[in-house]
Amino acid sequence: MTHVHYTLSMPDPNSHLFHVRMEVKGAPGGATDFVMPAWTPGSYKVRDYAKNVQDFSAGKQRWRKVDKSRWRVEAGGDVSVEYDVWAFELSVQSSHLDAEHGFVNGASVFCYVDGHKDAPVTVDLAPPKGWKVATGLARKGASYVAPDYDVLVDSPIEMGTFERHTFRVRGVPHHFVIHGAGNYRKKELLEDVRKIVETEVKIVGHIPYRDYTFILHNTTERGGGGLEHLNSTALQYLPTGYRPREKYDNFLELVAHEFWHLWNVKRIHPDMLGPFDYQKEVYTSLLWVMEGITSYYDTLVPCRAKLFTPEKYFKRMAERAQKYEEKPGRRRQSLSESSFDTWIKLYQPNENSTNCQMSYYEKGELVGLCLDLEIRERSSGRKSLDDVMRLLYAEWGREGKGFPEAEFRRACERVMRGSLERFFADYVDGTVDVPWGRFLGPAGLKVEKEPAKPEEGEKARKEKPWLGVSTQRNAGTLSVASVIEDSPAWKAGLSAKDELVAFDGAKVNADDWDKRFEEREPGERAVLTIFRNGFLREVPVVLGRKENATWVFCRLKHPTARQKRIYEGWLWTKWDAPKKK
Repeated sequence: MTHVHYTLSMPDPNSHLFHVRMEVKGAPGGATDFVMPAWTPGSYKVRDYAKNVQDFSAGKQRWRKVDKSRWRVEAGGDVSVEYDVWAFELSVQSSHLDAEHGFVNGASVFCYVDGHKDAPVTVDLAPPKGWKVATGLARKGASYVAPDYDVLVDSPIEMGTFERHTFRVRGVPHHFVIHGAGNYRKKELLEDVRKIVETEVKIVGHIPYRDYTFILHNTTERGGGGLEHLNSTALQYLPTGYRPREKYDNFLELVAHEFWHLWNVKRIHPDMLGPFDYQKEVYTSLLWVMEGITSYYDTLVPCRAKLFTPEKYFKRMAERAQKYEEKPGRRRQSLSESSFDTWIKLYQPNENSTNCQMSYYEKGELVGLCLDLEIRERSSGRKSLDDVMRLLYAEWGREGKGFPEAEFRRACERVMRGSLERFFADYVDGTVDVPWGRFLGPAGLKVEKEPAKPEEGEKARKEKPWLGVSTQRNAGTLSVASVIEDSPAWKAGLSAKDELVAFDGAKVNADDWDKRFEEREPGERAVLTIFRNGFLREVPVVLGRKENATWVFCRLKHPTARQKRIYEGWLWTKWDAPKKK
């Protein structure tokens, strides 16, 4: 039986190089291929991790590189290789090493033996003196072990002088590991994370791990994000991102999102999402379920955990619905198409993406909301999306089995005991406008548009000027990032990469553009002075009109008993519960 042993060392952390030694026992045949993954599960972009490999060697055995990420050693039986990995990208999808810590995303560091990803694995770690280790890998003596390569790369490793805090939920330990300082309140953060864990465990009803590890990097590099794993998650967040409260709420959603993934994605998933082919793209039309519905729960769970008031929850969802409605790409790309094309679209946007694409995170969250409320309404509040997730977990996820693509819809229909053909045709496979009031109404909610409040001394305006561009700043200059199709800017001939220099002859810069633009009225004519390809041009434009209002999801004044029942079952709170001040 083949066995693979890794030794990971970092003799000089300042070099940003991990040193890997692989020892393979019992490799059959006369040649052994060592392969570095091209992507990491949970992040659907080809990253070609082999680009960071250097100084590959196989001792006295002959070897050659046969493609971009494959090294062939002309030997079988017992085979050993060594190589270094450049690790200087601090993100949840990659690895990072410096004098302060080492973080390992397994897919970016560990090669596998082709044809033997199912071989058992042991790992020895050799961090610098004084460094601690945090990982979801099981410990066996001085080594770490995994039943196969998939589990190895699904277990990120943090090494350094981090903080570690532990709390228990249903008797199971949950470790929270923090690298880097931040403006968080430690006691509040740990208590809030515990409430999120308790709430999500209550929804699903089962803990599928012996322990769980949160790895948090507080860093200004590459913004925030997270990546899910079997019994751990890697999180990245801005050190100053925990205050004020609105920023902290975003962190709570990040935690709720990645923790929910331990069921939805890591265990509940279509069959093409595991076991993995690490060398090429894998396709599914259900990433809107894996990510979008997880995004739906990442805002709902803090509300159920009493970390958000219902009013705050409604505000956040209304903002997202309004933002979605303002994107022309929603009329071109369906959820299923967005899921399937993630490899070439979502993670690789261009200047026209807003006109032809829709994120399965963004729309998937909103369709998840509608689907949940549709099931609740048609079952008179007896069933919900929670029941769908529990059904999929019981029948597929708990045994680690992937389900066929059509199974998600079938599970929804089984729970609801009715057809969802029209729902899926319109909102999943189609681009039909979402009738928000129809879905929100059964829970006692309605959509209103709240006029924007004017500045002191200014008159209220029902409409505001609209150009139809997004802008970006670069070293004090302001340029066009994208132009919305059929907008005033589009019709005037403005283009992405145009540098905005003047507005009606008066100089503008990155700091005063918004103020200067908002001083104008809809329908007015203006001349924009731009630099395009190094040449100065003037572009006449007629300013368009945009409703000057904010969407609000608000409760009905006189709900029925049925609406109250659906509302309370959905948010886990009484309709008449007093509002928090």
